[in-house]
Amino acid sequence: MQPPRVTVYFLGWQARYEQIMIEQLAQSHAVRVFCLPAYVRRGVRLARALGGVPALLKWLGRRACRANRATASDLLVCNEGQLKRGRQLHVVQGFPGKRVLLVRDLVDAAFVERMRPLFDRIYSYDPVQCECLGMAHLEQFFPFDPERVRQPTAKRCAGLHSPLCFFLGRDKGRAARLQALAQALDGLGCELDFHIVKDATTQAPGRYHVDALLPYEANLARARACDVLVEINQPGQAGLTLRPLEAAFFDKQLITDNRRVRETAFYHPDRFYVLGDEQRGLQAFLASKAPVVAPDELRKHTPTGLMERLLEDVVQH
Repeated sequence: MQPPRVTVYFLGWQARYEQIMIEQLAQSHAVRVFCLPAYVRRGVRLARALGGVPALLKWLGRRACRANRATASDLLVCNEGQLKRGRQLHVVQGFPGKRVLLVRDLVDAAFVERMRPLFDRIYSYDPVQCECLGMAHLEQFFPFDPERVRQPTAKRCAGLHSPLCFFLGRDKGRAARLQALAQALDGLGCELDFHIVKDATTQAPGRYHVDALLPYEANLARARACDVLVEINQPGQAGLTLRPLEAAFFDKQLITDNRRVRETAFYHPDRFYVLGDEQRGLQAFLASKAPVVAPDELRKHTPTGLMERLLEDVVQH
């Protein structure tokens, strides 16, 4: 007898790069965005206005799952964004199949313990967070497969231009370090495309501060147009971010403070410069050129690799 077909539902994935990932997966897998019917959303608002009403919320969760035709053979994939705000818990509780949570940001032990009874497995992209809070480690993923991003593009002629360095991200207390790095790169003759987005940690806005993030497609366009990507991780973060993957997928250099890039299959000293942990200077690094990363080394960081891991871990065991 054929095993039942598994449909993978994504709940609460709202960032543009997450939506792109789901669109990519839908071309080769039974993947759906979990949709909340309008009457369920209205019912949830009513229940909250009445102080919670757990029985009503539970019923609404089951109704939403039936409306999406979810079965006991299916898989629900959530991230922590909505759940940290107390939303969509009724859907998770009402889902009839397997459930996994992908933690994409830093969380505390109390949140993990609240979520643990609701999910068959909880993953994080941060290895330190996994060890401290008892989550399974999952490799960071890029929303595209390599063949989708390695299109022939007009390249800036090596040796005939100054390296263009790109940073985009919220302040998160990193502004002083980013501005110092920008000054060092400027002193080496680099062009700078820095966008430090103001937030609650911003104390004295500098020349690179901006009011809002760029749309994801604009972010990608600037990443592809630059020579060097820049990242400074927020305090306490140890997992791989999207920037090292962009460097590998787009064939760019990356200046980072995250030593974990050296543990990746696609690490090369001419591609990644780890601030504070290098024997050569930035100028020598900027003058170097790394070999193109082989697609096989990137597979586990693709949407396909993510899907294979989840199905193997949760559905097939």
